[in-house]
Amino acid sequence: MPDCRLKFDEVVLRICNYTNIDNRIHREYTPGMRLLPREMHTLEKIILHPGVNTTRLAYITGIPKGTISKMTREFMHRGLVECYRDSGNRKEVYYRATASGMEVFHAHNRFHSIVGKEFYSYFESLPDESQRLVVEVLQRYADYMEDLCERHLKSAIIS
Repeated sequence: MPDCRLKFDEVVLRICNYTNIDNRIHREYTPGMRLLPREMHTLEKIILHPGVNTTRLAYITGIPKGTISKMTREFMHRGLVECYRDSGNRKEVYYRATASGMEVFHAHNRFHSIVGKEFYSYFESLPDESQRLVVEVLQRYADYMEDLCERHLKSAIIS
């Protein structure tokens, strides 16, 4: 079993390292609209989670709230999202995509349908139970890393 754990750790490390490299590459989804992957995926979460606010968006993406605030301001400046307030809660700010944001979102989906086709075809060919297990393992690992980082940050503040 320790051998399997070692392989798991090595695979996760490879994923993290290649994700870090990929996250530095701007992609032009529509003419003149270049975004980093984490920007694109944050825009995607705004679209897929209607009525999302900064706190929820930070939780969903794992990106700090301050970074989310800066990113959404830039999205608004670029015409990708707009913010609004709910009549029942005038304090909280929510986000929604504009027509331009939706256009970029659809271009991003076309990008993934081409680039990720082989991997997602493999994943979707797995039995439903195997797909659920993979997602559960990854979710538990993400939760573990979130807790680890929060504990680390709290201990750094206390010291």
